[in-house]
Amino acid sequence: MARICTEAENFINYGDLFKRIMESAPMPMSPLESLASSVVRTAESINASLILVLTRGGTTAKLVAKYRPSVPILSMIIPEITTDSLEWSCNDEAPSRHCLIFRGLIPVLSSGSVKASYAESTEETTKFALQYGKEKGLIKPGDSVMSLYPSVIKILTVS
Repeated sequence: MARICTEAENFINYGDLFKRIMESAPMPMSPLESLASSVVRTAESINASLILVLTRGGTTAKLVAKYRPSVPILSMIIPEITTDSLEWSCNDEAPSRHCLIFRGLIPVLSSGSVKASYAESTEETTKFALQYGKEKGLIKPGDSVMSLYPSVIKILTVS
């Protein structure tokens, strides 16, 4: 069945599909939806090998999947670590599991860091994601990767 799906997807015109999805998109778009469609459009324009999405609950990654990019979406689910000064808690893997049902999403539950600042945590997670992508054969050195952080789009080159 996987072979049939792969063969069928080889005949999809992703540019045309993107245009049809954009025609039915809500206008005006929410800022998050606008970022999701923009990262897909840019990934297609630069011939990126992967779209990397850092998310807490998976919503951003699901919005990116809605626009049907031709490349895989590596969704790094960053667990939320909270405290009320007496008790620490961390959300479970439910957002990562829920992403499994969306086409093109490859969810990975990242390790959270209590001590790291937001910038340090983002940089650490990005390095881990690129290494994971190389190990799984999704990307190789020299490939372009589109990354979507909360409200930031970046183009990375794999080293």
